[in-house]
Amino acid sequence: MKHRTWMLALGVLSLGLAGCGNSPKEGAPRAAASTGASPAAATARSAEPTAIPAAAQPGEIVARFYDALKTGSAAGISALLTDKAREEMAKSGQDIRPQASSALTYSIGATELVDRQGTGAHVKTVWSETEANGTTASTEVIWVLRKQANGWRVAGMATAIEDGQLPILFNFEDPEDMERKREYVERAGQEQPAVQQADRSVDPAANRTQMR
Repeated sequence: MKHRTWMLALGVLSLGLAGCGNSPKEGAPRAAASTGASPAAATARSAEPTAIPAAAQPGEIVARFYDALKTGSAAGISALLTDKAREEMAKSGQDIRPQASSALTYSIGATELVDRQGTGAHVKTVWSETEANGTTASTEVIWVLRKQANGWRVAGMATAIEDGQLPILFNFEDPEDMERKREYVERAGQEQPAVQQADRSVDPAANRTQMR
């Protein structure tokens, strides 16, 4: 079992998706305070996002998305989403509220065009987080992009939460489905240590979740 990958997958969802539609409770610390964000990161959140060149390729868009997650820039994230993702989130009253994370690093891999029209792409990446003890945990994330009139934009992400399982797709253009899957991953992460302790012979492939 790759328990650390589970924890990193939950971290990915916490940074990118947790808090969708949830207003901070009264008296709760702000994200910058709870994550120990630097003044520079706090400034980045309030700054207008840099203009995105229409000719920017999928890999560059994903790099900008990661940078927006790293600095906690909600405006930057919004500018990099597809029009449909923003529209559907507005309808549902949800949004993506990233928390700044200076421990986040990433590497951009291959880009694959997924349709004949050249309007869909998958970008393979590795998302890494350095923990307080100095160790680094990494997980593979595939970003789903669509090409609009103004260029490539992010429509979703897919990642496997355990070795041997298929990636789970988090469709930013379908907030309700995205939230259901986030909750599933959170429950799975909470249950995983207990399952390992109770029966180490369980085959993780027995509970595959099909990618939608």
